[in-house]
Amino acid sequence: MAEQEASMGVKQALQGVSGVHVTPYHSDGRINNGLLAEVIDGITNAGVQNIVTGGNTGEFYSLTLSEIENIYNIAVSSVSGRAIVTAGVGRSVHEAVQLTQAAEKAGVDAVMVHQPPDPFASPRMLYNYIEEISRNTDLPVIAYARNPGLTPEHFIKLSEIDNVVAVKYAVPDPLRLAECIRATKGSSLQWICGLAESWALPFYAYGARGFTSGLVNINAQLSMHFYQALEQANWKEARNLVEQIASFEEMRTLEQNGTNVTVVKDAMRLNGMDVGPVRPPGVDRLDDKNLQSLQQILDKWKQE
Repeated sequence: MAEQEASMGVKQALQGVSGVHVTPYHSDGRINNGLLAEVIDGITNAGVQNIVTGGNTGEFYSLTLSEIENIYNIAVSSVSGRAIVTAGVGRSVHEAVQLTQAAEKAGVDAVMVHQPPDPFASPRMLYNYIEEISRNTDLPVIAYARNPGLTPEHFIKLSEIDNVVAVKYAVPDPLRLAECIRATKGSSLQWICGLAESWALPFYAYGARGFTSGLVNINAQLSMHFYQALEQANWKEARNLVEQIASFEEMRTLEQNGTNVTVVKDAMRLNGMDVGPVRPPGVDRLDDKNLQSLQQILDKWKQE
C-alpha cells in the first residue's frame, strides 16, 4: 500500500514542473556542495513539484559516477520531502544500474533513464536497456526519449514494463507525440514534455502534462506562472509567456545546443550567483556579445 501511494505521488508530481538543477563548481572545479544545496532549496521553495537531479542541465555526462551519487544525496537532503526527487541515470547499462541502486539508497522517489547517446544505439534495443534497469529497482521509472526513430510500437512495448510510469518526450514533433499517445491509450504511461517551456504548449494540446525546465534555476516564478496558465487552459497567457521566454531558450540552442547549460549558468552569475563555468564539451562561458544580450533578457524580465 505504501509503495502504491508513493507511486501515485510521483505520478501526480510528474504532471507539474520537473525542475532540472545545475551543478555548481568551486574555482578549482570541484562540486560546490553548499551552493548546490542552496540552488535546489530555491527551486523547491518556488513550488516546483519534481526536482530532477543528475539531469542534462546538471551536466550529467561530464560528471563522474561518484560525483553523481554525491548530488543525489545533496538533492534528497535539501528537498527534505517538500517535493519529489527524480534521479537521472544512464551511460552503460551496468553503470545505469549502479546509479539506480545508489539513487535508491539516497532516498530518491523515482529514476529517469537518459537515452544512451551512443552513435550506434538502436531505437529497438532501447526497450532492453530500460527493461534491465527497471528489473533492478522497485522505484518508478521515467523513460527519457530523444530519438526520432522511436515509433508508437516501441512505446507500446515500453508500457508493458510494470514500473515504467512515464515518458519524458523530447522529440520536437507534436504529431508523432500524438500518435504515440494514441497508441498507448489505456496504459498507465504518462507523457511529459521534455523540451522545456517552449514546446509545452503544443505538447499539452496533444495530451502531454507537465514539462521539464532549466529556467527554474534563474526564474522559477516565471516557469510556475507558465505552468498555471497551461493548467487553467489560459492559452493566451501561455502564448504571452512563451514569447517572454523565447529569446532565452533560443540562445540555449547556439553552437548545436552547446550553450544550453551555459546560458543558464551565466544568467545565474549575472543575477549574483556564480555557479562556475560549464565543463567540456559544453561551452564554458558566453562571449561578450551574447552575454550582453542575456543581460538584456534578464533586465526585461524584471520589468514585466
